[in-house]
Amino acid sequence: MKRLQKVYLQLFLVLCVAVSLTSVFPTPALSHQAAIPVQIAHLDECTADGIAPAIPQSEGAYVANSSTGKFHYAGCRYVKMMSPGHKVFYDSRDEAVDAGYVACKVCRP
Repeated sequence: MKRLQKVYLQLFLVLCVAVSLTSVFPTPALSHQAAIPVQIAHLDECTADGIAPAIPQSEGAYVANSSTGKFHYAGCRYVKMMSPGHKVFYDSRDEAVDAGYVACKVCRP
């Protein structure tokens, strides 16, 4: 019985040392995480979803979806999910509204 207690105590000590070493030597970032660029947003630029709109693309500052009938800022998260064949680009908000598109309720262009 004493021998079993001694083994458990040794295992416990090894576990404690291992946990303490992980805090001293952090694990390296995974290669796919290190390649993700970080976009820093200023508080006055934030939209409803908390992400600042990206700098307008060369095609236009607003992107409309011909399938859904909505238009978005070029940096809206829904633009990334949009099929390339459904994207319609506009330089101004008025152009998109005049074409019959409705503003996105997430990015609020």
